[in-house]
Amino acid sequence: MHATIQKPLEQILEYIGDEKVFVVGCGNCAEKCRSGGQQEVEEMVTRLRAEGVTVTGGGATASASSLCKLSTCKQLLNVDHKEEAEAADSFLVLACGQGIHTVIDATEGGLVHPGCDTIFGGETTTDDFITEYCQLCGQCIVEDYGGLCPLTLCPKGLLNGPCGGAVDGKCEVYPERDCGWELIYQRLRDIGRLDLLMKYHEPKNWQLQSRPRNLTLTEEGAEFRHGSESVFIPRV
Repeated sequence: MHATIQKPLEQILEYIGDEKVFVVGCGNCAEKCRSGGQQEVEEMVTRLRAEGVTVTGGGATASASSLCKLSTCKQLLNVDHKEEAEAADSFLVLACGQGIHTVIDATEGGLVHPGCDTIFGGETTTDDFITEYCQLCGQCIVEDYGGLCPLTLCPKGLLNGPCGGAVDGKCEVYPERDCGWELIYQRLRDIGRLDLLMKYHEPKNWQLQSRPRNLTLTEEGAEFRHGSESVFIPRV
């Protein structure tokens, strides 16, 4: 999921100015982060109106699925809340950056304002804790690390062993955190694959992170585009 936090109200007010705004939220990731679910949308509407902002309607949340699904967003803004959306000069999106662009597409170029900061993609460990285990680098290497990603767990992104600066199993860079390579060692030890520590890893292909990236799915397979490059993966 994408972890998001709400922007300060003062910043949002600067974005909106004297526009009439419609507030849009997401019932998936943003709701789990308590930054853009139905409750947060309603609270934002109340806060904006208290500041003298004209809000069309009571806001809307894509609750059936994620706001970043275009068909859901179109149903929400072009059918379910059509009049309120058309009456607005702009949209305040309480969701991740993907949801923001989906609102643009669903409204055919509507003016949008971000109501949240997207901080990372992570695992919802509990209802109150979300943590990052993957950087979405486009070249997964966790097979050789017991399923753990050294690029993410190690602040230095080391692929071939620890830096040697850890103290009592804690990271040299962030002493309050466990050393990523200590976690990898323990994991490989527990599954009986310490032999993988002897394998050398070449530097990662950072071209796979060239932006923007997209994936096109067809009957024949999938085409992954990153920057100006393209890779076709046939369906097996």
